[in-house]
Order: sequence, then structure tokens, then C-alpha cells
Amino acid sequence: MQFEGVPGLVAAVPWLTVGGAIDFVSDRDPAPEGVSIPSFPYAGETILRVADFPPDADYPAEASTAIFAQIDGTEGESAHRETSARHFWFHRTDSLDYAVVLSGEITLLVDDGETTLRAGDVVVQRATNHAWSNRTNESARVLFVLIGTPSLPADEIAHARKARREGDQT
Repeated sequence: MQFEGVPGLVAAVPWLTVGGAIDFVSDRDPAPEGVSIPSFPYAGETILRVADFPPDADYPAEASTAIFAQIDGTEGESAHRETSARHFWFHRTDSLDYAVVLSGEITLLVDDGETTLRAGDVVVQRATNHAWSNRTNESARVLFVLIGTPSLPADEIAHARKARREGDQT
């Protein structure tokens, strides 16, 4: 998938499971080219995605609008656009995400900080508000495994995490 209006932002989905069913028998390609692929999984579904992130400097001013116009279609329940002055790409998904940086360097921004990742680095995020920022002059390639989870409002997640941290300190 090439994102219209954002040169260099490309995502491929080599595999997915839909509706919780896993086909161990047929040779059918679950993500054939030319078929509409969901941007984010619903609860019990999975998506294997490889994405190329161009340098932030290459994104046009209207990049946020272009990106979210393409991913907010039928996936609106699974993807939540978050407002942040820190980066135009802030969003949250109802999913457990494993991310492996395959090449380049990319910075993962979350509400309370950021981490710069390089080839071979792995990160797990759990329905966090986040953005991917490529502050270099080269593209970064990241492999994602997204596992859809039941929807939970961001404020409930934040409250539960805060309560857990406070409980761990006693």
C-alpha cells in the first residue's frame, strides 16, 4: 500500500488472520494483492506488516490528513487518531504490537517519552498513544505484528497503568 500524498510511506501485508480463524489447510493467500486489507486488526485478528517510513522532512504539510484519511475508513473502531503537538502521526490502536526494526533508525514517541530504535531493536507496545518519527535522512523499515484486542478507552488504560505503578511502589 502506497499512501497517497506521502511519498516513500509504503506498507505491505504479507499475512493476516481475520475473524479469529486460522487456515492451516488451504494454499490460499490471506493477503492477496489488489484486495482491500484492513489497516488495523479487530479483537482476535492479526496483521503482519512491513512498513517503510521516509524521513520526517519528506512528509508534506498535510501528511496527517492524508495518512488518517486512508486508515480511518472501516478501521475507525480499531484506530484512534490522537492529538499531539509532538508529532503529526500520533495514534493509538486497540492492539498488542510487536515491532522489529529491520533497517535504518526510527524514534518511537509515546505520551511520556521516546526511544530511538535501530536495526535489530524490538519494542512491544500495548494500546499506547504513539508515533513513529524518522529523524534521519534515510528510510527506516519496520516489521510489525499487530494482534487485535478488545477496545478499551485510552483514559481507562492510563488510569489502570497509573494504579498499577502506584501499587508497585507500596
